Amino acid sequence: MGGDPDHVAMVTGLIEVKLGVDALNPLQQNTDHDSLYQADVELVRALAPAGEVKRVERDERLFSSGDAAGGVYLIVKGTARATLAGAEHELMCRTAGPGAVLGLTSALCAKQYQFDVQALETVEAVFLETGTVNEILRGQPELCMRAMQMMCNELDALRQTREHMQSCGNESCALHEQCCQAARLQ
Repeated sequence: MGGDPDHVAMVTGLIEVKLGVDALNPLQQNTDHDSLYQADVELVRALAPAGEVKRVERDERLFSSGDAAGGVYLIVKGTARATLAGAEHELMCRTAGPGAVLGLTSALCAKQYQFDVQALETVEAVFLETGTVNEILRGQPELCMRAMQMMCNELDALRQTREHMQSCGNESCALHEQCCQAARLQ
């Protein structure tokens, strides 16, 4: 893996300056964003230097449902909205901010992204190709277990949310409100 030392220093500096350790600590995370995609400090520090920094402008998509799942995005700055479309309305909506890893389950377990992820404001993210993520996780079993736990938590939360949204007719419930709030930010 290795990488260009200047690139590694730049990405590490970007994480430390923009996020700080406290922003990555799941116990002290920003409550404005959903914790579902929040990675722990060790996982972020292992992944970030191996990726490429990308800037996504407001209303642009990081990826769309059905796109080839080529890798994961680690949000360094900004807010994104992940949605799962249903026949009549969104079945799921989550917001993600600094320290969130998006596309992990799709990149490691599927051929296509399962969600639409759109920037609610300018987003700076580190993109890592799937092969690079696999290489890092194979070399560090404890991080692999953390990534697997994140994927299990995501799948469980998404299953529960989807079941609720399909059966709930109360547009004022908390899950419906979460989607409405994120949509109003656009």
